[in-house]
Amino acid sequence: MKKLFSLYVIFLIAIQSFGQIQTFDIVTYTPPVGWNKEIKDFGASYFVTNNKTGSWCRITLYKSIKSSGDPAIDFTNEWNELIVKNNYGVSNPPKPEIEVEDGWTSNSGVSVFKYENKDAYSLLSTISGYGVEVSIVVLMNSQEFMKSVEKMLGSIDLKKPEVKTIEVKTEQPAQATKSAVTHVLANSGITMATTNFDDGWVAQPFAEYVRVTKGLITVLLHYPIKVTDEMRDSNNLEGVLFDQLVQPRYAVSNIRKFDNEGPCYFCIYFYEADVAEKATGNRYHLGLRIITNNGISRCIEIISPTREVFQREFPDQKNVEAMLNYNKFAVTVADLVGTWDESSGSYVDMYNTVTGTYAGMNSSSSFNSFTFNADGTYNSNHKGAFGMVGSMKFYDQKYNGTYKVMNWDITATKRFEGKTDVYWAQFEAVRGGRVLHLTDKTAAGIQYHLVKTK
Repeated sequence: MKKLFSLYVIFLIAIQSFGQIQTFDIVTYTPPVGWNKEIKDFGASYFVTNNKTGSWCRITLYKSIKSSGDPAIDFTNEWNELIVKNNYGVSNPPKPEIEVEDGWTSNSGVSVFKYENKDAYSLLSTISGYGVEVSIVVLMNSQEFMKSVEKMLGSIDLKKPEVKTIEVKTEQPAQATKSAVTHVLANSGITMATTNFDDGWVAQPFAEYVRVTKGLITVLLHYPIKVTDEMRDSNNLEGVLFDQLVQPRYAVSNIRKFDNEGPCYFCIYFYEADVAEKATGNRYHLGLRIITNNGISRCIEIISPTREVFQREFPDQKNVEAMLNYNKFAVTVADLVGTWDESSGSYVDMYNTVTGTYAGMNSSSSFNSFTFNADGTYNSNHKGAFGMVGSMKFYDQKYNGTYKVMNWDITATKRFEGKTDVYWAQFEAVRGGRVLHLTDKTAAGIQYHLVKTK
């Protein structure tokens, strides 16, 4: 496949023209002589057919669009939009070849699809930089026109667009603009790093949080923060976290704290404040919900133009807490290949309720491991022990079979008693990586929360 499409490295290198130079949008190029041309608002296409051999080829340059800011995300989005939706290739994007030159980054990948019961080939290249991205799709059913394709792609040059700062105007006060927070991209290992939820929210993983956006509202799901002894000793854990996350980036005024109406066992810790972003001077309404369990704090930061906008979207604290459910990303085979493990344990001291004498310790521990191979096979090992110390029961189960991945599902054969199991599958982004969550569709109590170890 790589030999057939040995043109990845030429996308960004301008060569001397061999014909009449054309321009479409921000792209200049030299099309093949004698090919048919089709120019539309969204793209410029060039195509040819050999009636004797039945060979055909089409090259389409798509109009530039706004970049997500991450070339890998641009490639995945365009693969789904231009290749998958048109049945030109597999649903899981291939691992792209990457080239970087003069501020542009090209991601290119190849797939095979069926056309009139014969193999055909699709090549997608997305070129990202300077706030925009351009997509190029090549479709063909043979190598007959490869030289012409290579010449055209080799002639491509991109005009750097002018970078402008655009103020988003709304019906709210003049200072209500979209957040200009600088987001540092994450190396999470998640290929499908954009999740478009049905209710309009869009999630992407970044280095310190998952960013979830809808309209003018940005929600930052900060990765879990371990509660230290020093933080506990302050007797103001939530205030410490507010200062740690908010104060470095904003000038803060008019802080309000959620009123729990007296003593409570399950208090809600939520701050609201008027803030001015130090980097830009832009003003926003900020909300920060802090949820602490088992020595870990999860912080939900909500940035909106005004308090009214915030209250329309989040009329209740249940709506705020529900944002934790948006740290979800689809699974691909490329991301799955490797070994994934989890281990857990619990220990309970038992006492006689009548005499109060010590009755022993009850314990439970387990270890689960999955190895997913690139050839579609897997093996897993599940072992552990449970019961009273001194008379514990042990188990050790091993399975080997095949698996298939469909974004949010993993189907595994030859599980318990030879049955096929289907799992809900999703990645949760964490600092520096991701967690793989598997839930058995027929037995929701069977769950695995795995991290990659190899």
